[in-house]
Amino acid sequence: MRVADQVGTGLSKLKRSLSKVPCIGLTVCLLFALMMTALQAAENSTSTPVVFAEPSALAQQKLLIDVTTVGQSGRLVAVGDRGHILYSDDGGDTWQQAKVPTRQLLTAVYFVSAKQGWAVGHDALILATTDGGQTWQQQYKNLTTEAPLLDVWFSSEFEGFAVGAYGQILRTSNGGKSWEDWSDHIENEEEFHFNSITGLKDKQEMVIAGEAGTVYYSDNQGMSWQRLESPYEGSLFGVIANGKPHGFVTFGLRGHVFLYDGSLNSWSAIPTHTEQSLFGGQYIADGRLALAGNGGVWLISNDYGQRFSLHKQPDRKLVSGITETADGEYILVGQGGVVQTIPQGNDLAIRP
Repeated sequence: MRVADQVGTGLSKLKRSLSKVPCIGLTVCLLFALMMTALQAAENSTSTPVVFAEPSALAQQKLLIDVTTVGQSGRLVAVGDRGHILYSDDGGDTWQQAKVPTRQLLTAVYFVSAKQGWAVGHDALILATTDGGQTWQQQYKNLTTEAPLLDVWFSSEFEGFAVGAYGQILRTSNGGKSWEDWSDHIENEEEFHFNSITGLKDKQEMVIAGEAGTVYYSDNQGMSWQRLESPYEGSLFGVIANGKPHGFVTFGLRGHVFLYDGSLNSWSAIPTHTEQSLFGGQYIADGRLALAGNGGVWLISNDYGQRFSLHKQPDRKLVSGITETADGEYILVGQGGVVQTIPQGNDLAIRP
């Protein structure tokens, strides 16, 4: 046992003993209260101190996993290795590093408004921001799971879900002030990883995609889930709405993309002209979707996911996240950090 743990255990025992002492007279009660306050302060001092992500001038060149555009503000926020969270207010030309209370790998980020957002990562970590991504606070962490959270999605500033490895699913109804284990609401005896979660055009509908081609659907804001018959047995790394009622796109290993039409309860396999695995994606607007993957591959659809155009980065580095700026440019993040491109696929800037 660590020294800090031993001290904490001793303090806890002493507090329990003192709590059984009767208060006889005002003076004794005051002394008792002062002793309990001092013990509480000492006990708090033995807890693990908050460790913030280290400031780094090279953060935008390092591994980043996900990126998003924040509401109508046009701000870009990216998350990645060592607890790095970056934000840009000029379309990706320059980036600032946020104040983040972790050095864990962060895997996904989602904003429900221009100010309010969440990020998730290893150690089942959930962070929240109320200032558009400039500063972050820890809402949840579970070291005992030894498994990462892989995605997060909110239908409002209060209602949200986070999903991850070994079938983790957490739910909040108060903006993350508290999170509850929701795994007993979804049938997953095999404990397949849940890689991605999203809401559809009607925010009552939600979809989870994961390992072994698993796809789960909810039509009541995640209160209950049913497993959909999947078109694929390989892992699906992402799911995004396609902008049509009851419609979404899943994607994963070896460039596989599938379009689901909920009105017809039918799947369509969509050609991608690549066998590179696809790891990240985003519904942008007006039927436009973007996907990103291994080997520097990224794909754009302008027709609700029925067809995709293929683009490849010349350095062939993994691209794990993609979003669009207010000017119609694309921001890619991944193994090489941040890359800014134009829709035709030509790089505007590869960060030196």
